[in-house]
Order: sequence, then structure tokens, then C-alpha cells
Amino acid sequence: MNLLPKNLAKNFIHLIGIVGVSVAITITGYAQINQRAIAQTKPDISITLGTKEIQNSLSEIDRIYMQEAAQAGMAEVEMAKLALEKSDNENIKQYAQQMIQDHTPLNQELMQLAQQKGMTLPTNIGPKYQALKAQLSELSGVNFDQAYTNEAGVNGHMENLVIHTRQLQLGQDPDLQAFAVKNIPVVEAHLQLVDLLLMSPPQQ
Repeated sequence: MNLLPKNLAKNFIHLIGIVGVSVAITITGYAQINQRAIAQTKPDISITLGTKEIQNSLSEIDRIYMQEAAQAGMAEVEMAKLALEKSDNENIKQYAQQMIQDHTPLNQELMQLAQQKGMTLPTNIGPKYQALKAQLSELSGVNFDQAYTNEAGVNGHMENLVIHTRQLQLGQDPDLQAFAVKNIPVVEAHLQLVDLLLMSPPQQ
């Protein structure tokens, strides 16, 4: 597993240190916010009894992981597409294209896992990422490049790393843990790319 860039390692250690607290908060918040949505979800008549049993066997941590990983992955792609539209910096564009190339197949794989386990994943990036996307949409030029690099590049991938690391440590479903293992080196590589991007002179 690749080491994090030195200037990111300290932040990651801090994030991992609050994983235990964030798990408890996330479970409580998730249950409160999504209780109505879950209650209103109509079961697919094609779901077999075996699939229902698999779904019922998923722990709350596993369910939360799938929801968060899905939204974070979709957000990476949407932010990258926005960067391709708004940025004139070739370094930013190359980075954004790499995000689309790497995250798209992972998002598709997670969707397939969700179908196998009878889970319905969110179809949008959610309020938090929508708000960030709206803020980025209002920026242009160097201001956009800096904001995209910091928010989608650094902060977004640090959050992503915590999501997958938490699943690896606390999750119970072996398929989802294997998916987390697959994602961690990808996210680490993206953080290293951001580190290089921050050190590189802008290219127009």
C-alpha cells in the first residue's frame, strides 16, 4: 500500500483518530435523516427471498458505507466533469480526466455489489456535495482551480480514504471490505497526484 505524501499524512492521522466518533454520529444521523426515505422505498417484486436475507444480514456500518462510498464516488466524477468545463489549466484538466477514468468503473462496481445485496444506492451526490458543486460553479480561473484542488482534490479524497479505511476496520461484509481494499490504493494515488499538482507550475 502506498504511503501518503508527508504533507497529507498528518491530516489523515487526525481523521482516522475521529473515526470512532464519526461512526456513532453517522449511524444516528443516518437513521434519523433516512428513516422516512427507507420507509417509503417500495421493494422490487423481482427480489428473491435469498436476496432479502442478504440485505437483512448487512450491518448498519455496511449500509452506511455503501451510501457514503456511492455519493463520494459520484461526486468525484461530477466535480471532475465540472473542472473539465471550467478550468483552463492543463494540469487540472489532466487530473480531472484521471478522476473520471478511475472513479467511473469503481462506481459501477459498487452499483453491481448493491444489486447483489438488495440495496438501493442514492442516485445523486447528496446535499453536502451538491452545495460544494454549486460553490465551485460560481468560481472561475485561478480561484476555481485552487478551490477544486483543495476541496475535490485534497479534502474529498481524505474523506474518501476515511470512508474506506473505516469499512476495512469495522465493516462485516467481506465483499464490501474487499471493495474498500481495492479503493484505498486508488485514493492514495490520487492524493499523491494532488500533491504533485500543488507543486507544479500552472500550465495554460
